[in-house]
Formats: sequence, C-alpha cells, structure tokens
Amino acid sequence: MDKDILKNIGNNLEREFLNHNYLPQKLGIEDLTMGLKLFIESFNLSLLMENGINRRVPVVFVPNELFAERKMHWKDMRAENGEEMSRPFIVLIRTAVKKGTSPIKYTIPNKKRFKFIKVPVFDGTLKGYDLYKVPQPTWIDIDFEIKFVTHYAEDIDAFNEMMLDKIYSSGQGYMNINGHAIASKMNGDPNDESSLDDINAERLYQVSYPITVLGKLIDPTEFEKINTIKKISIKITEK
Repeated sequence: MDKDILKNIGNNLEREFLNHNYLPQKLGIEDLTMGLKLFIESFNLSLLMENGINRRVPVVFVPNELFAERKMHWKDMRAENGEEMSRPFIVLIRTAVKKGTSPIKYTIPNKKRFKFIKVPVFDGTLKGYDLYKVPQPTWIDIDFEIKFVTHYAEDIDAFNEMMLDKIYSSGQGYMNINGHAIASKMNGDPNDESSLDDINAERLYQVSYPITVLGKLIDPTEFEKINTIKKISIKITEK
C-alpha cells in the first residue's frame, strides 16, 4: 500500500514537470527589427550578375536618422561590417514606432495584469519549482520600408515575385523572434521609386514596400520571483 502511495506521488511530480512554459525571452525594438531583417534574408533572393555568377542579394538595416543622407548616395552604401555594397541590395528602414493595434484585448493600466509561470528546479535530489509573476507585454506597431535598389528592370521583377508570391502572398508574414510568434503585414501597395527621367543621371530602379510588424515589448528584469513551497517531505508511518 505504501509503495502505491509513493508511486502515485512520484507520478504526480513527474507530470508536474512536463510541458511547462519557461520564462519568456527578452523582446525589444531592436530584436523586432533584426527579426524582420533575418526573415527577409531567409528567402535567399539571388540574382544573376554581369559576370554570370548568381549572387545573394544582401539586406542591410539603415537607421531612420541616416536614411535621408544614404538615399542620396546609394553608391556609398555599406553593410554592417563596413564593406561597400554594390547593387542590387535590399534596405530596411524603420520609419515609426507606435502604440500597438493587435491583438485588441482588454488591458489593465500600468501593466498590473500578470500571469504566473512555474520554472522547474532540481537540486540533484529533490524536485520543485520557482514561481514567477510576469507582467503583461506592451503591444507596439513598428513601421518599416523595405527598399530594393538595382540597375536592371528584370531584378525588380524578381524582387516583386519574392515579396508578393512568397513572403506576403496572403498579405501577412509570420516570424519567430526570440521564441515569440510575431506577425508582420504589408501595409499598402508597393511604390515604384525608379529614377529614369534624367538621361544624364545614373539609371536606377527602385521599389519600396511598406511593412508593419505587430510586436510586443518584454523586459525580463520586470519578472518577479514569488516565494513558494519548493520541496515537500512526506513521511508515511504505520499504526
């Protein structure tokens, strides 16, 4: 009888440690920006160059404060490692950060709504768990422009096919950023910004797509560890 009780206790403890959600990872504006950049890169757009070699089109993030300067001098475009970039390339520009529109749900002011998460702990002998109080995330929308710059019209066709037929065929794209499912959507029609009027200027084809990332902000420093029972000692005696 005693063995059956101990077995049941052991089984309950094992079930307690299965399928738990661990603490959510940090999620900030920079994480969401780099997540979108990696998402676009993952589709691996490659184009045939003049030398007959297929080259993967690089994606570079340009801060909004530098965009006005860079757009006048695309030929001076540089990647994150400082190397000069030759066309074609894809530029990601963050244009706005604003209050989130999705998901639309009831919230409590000053993030006073919490959820509690159990994190299993094991000291080599006894099992238990830590309990954390996690405040609700702050929902934000981040607006981006994804620009593609090239010398050739056929490259524009390839980029449009990637954006419209692969990435945003349904108008939305879904990413996994730091373990969080994040949605992005095409927020309008693409805009042709090609410079072809001035015959003395460099022939430049350019198209821009407005994209909005429906994100959230999570700061692990705000997680609060709650005092709770970690270890239970059970003694069974016979009368």
